[in-house]
Amino acid sequence: MNAEHKKAFYGFQQGELNAALMYRKFAEITKNPEFRQAYLEAAKDEGRHAAVIARYTGVTMRPKAFQTNMLGILYRILPKKLVHLGVSKGEYFGGNGYRPYIGDTYPELKGIMEDEYRHGEIFRGLSKR
Repeated sequence: MNAEHKKAFYGFQQGELNAALMYRKFAEITKNPEFRQAYLEAAKDEGRHAAVIARYTGVTMRPKAFQTNMLGILYRILPKKLVHLGVSKGEYFGGNGYRPYIGDTYPELKGIMEDEYRHGEIFRGLSKR
């Protein structure tokens, strides 16, 4: 893995870890069972993504708790439609980040990208409720 790819993969790994923790935090906070289920499923996927990327980087990272706690505060005060729209956009953005690396060298990234787009669709749908 060259230095440019390594830097990108460190960012991917950190982002996946942060997203997994964020979704778990949202699941703890919400009283809506449908939202809770969506958050827990996304958290599971994001954790799996982080583990896949860690195999490429060879580095163990931890999620950034401060960032997640701040997002938890925002989750409590913002309308959920707005939260879900923002999360959806973040998932699409994350999926697009993987696109340049898809190929024979990193075959698992295609599935991760597809999961990110699927999460984007799920949360876009929730933003319309």
